[in-house]
Amino acid sequence: MGIAWMMLGMVIMPAGVSFNPGKAYQASLIVLLYLPALWLAFSQRARVWRQLWPLPAFRVFLLLLAWATASLAWGKLSRPGDELGRLLSVLAFVLGWQAFAADEVARIRGLLLSVGVAIAACAAFYCVTFAITPVSDGRIIGEGTIATANYAAALMGVVALWLSQLDIAGRQWSALRYVAMAVLLVFVGFTHTRNVWLALCATLVLMPLWRPGRGYRWLALGVFAAVVLALSWRSALLMERGTSLRPELFAQSMHLASQQPWLGLGQGVPFTLMVYGQPYTHTHNVLTQMLVELGIPGLLLTLALWLLVGWQGWRSRGLMQGRLVLALWVYASVVLQFDMPQMLDSPRPAWLLVWLPFALALGLAWRQRTVDRTTPIH
Repeated sequence: MGIAWMMLGMVIMPAGVSFNPGKAYQASLIVLLYLPALWLAFSQRARVWRQLWPLPAFRVFLLLLAWATASLAWGKLSRPGDELGRLLSVLAFVLGWQAFAADEVARIRGLLLSVGVAIAACAAFYCVTFAITPVSDGRIIGEGTIATANYAAALMGVVALWLSQLDIAGRQWSALRYVAMAVLLVFVGFTHTRNVWLALCATLVLMPLWRPGRGYRWLALGVFAAVVLALSWRSALLMERGTSLRPELFAQSMHLASQQPWLGLGQGVPFTLMVYGQPYTHTHNVLTQMLVELGIPGLLLTLALWLLVGWQGWRSRGLMQGRLVLALWVYASVVLQFDMPQMLDSPRPAWLLVWLPFALALGLAWRQRTVDRTTPIH
């Protein structure tokens, strides 16, 4: 319940300033997710913790959390306990996923299908609302943490992708899955969020690498042709908002990072980037955000973690879970270069792009290690 509510609550629960999760949502997660996850992780003689501890990706993850925690010492925040709580919430989700699903295909499929259909129903509601009362800039949004077009598009896009990778035998459930995907993709189209469009296209074009078959090759070819046609026919529409100040934000981020390249400002330390007189409170890029906050060690740990996730997905591409990891990994690798860089923050859409594929990869790594240990050597 806690994991499902964490995903669904992003879409329907009220949010605070800067689309931060609201207090009611956070309080519900403490009861439904964080406390049960931590209890399960260390009960039964710390069974879940002992399963994860030997895995290299989990140890890199713990090092990243430890470095972020250490940075609170020089960050000089007025309320460092808030940041510590956010780090614990990330740890609780990862442990909770392993306690609930690990690498159990039926549980993963059931959870992601039910949550995906529920979020698609919310997307349908927002589409109807948007058709009745369009917003001023013509870009659809949701509620709560997705009350901005970019965040809404990223979340709906990742849900459509995970639905596409599920192995569903029943015709009725499979048909429902495709209807949900169609609604989600319509929503993404109405957001006019180009980086999410790019991420979806890149994932679909690369999908034949882990989904062999003539159908997927034709799908990739069709998407590629559609992209070429769009660039040649409607390039003005795609470029009417220019580069959305991303190069300027990158330059300002690197200038700020150069002032404390090794330690960084500290986890959660507020900063402002001024571009053409407009203030921005994050870098709009996950790598530069980690460099600014946690310095070069934080950046290297993030890169190591992300490469391990991709590698585990590739090794397990013959399994549904491996294909899920690869689809989400490619998608997130594109989206996070343009927005939503807050990896180590309260639950928000970036969690589904980073910590969901990471948790899936840990389950695969644990299963592979178990198989390797029990397989006799001939």
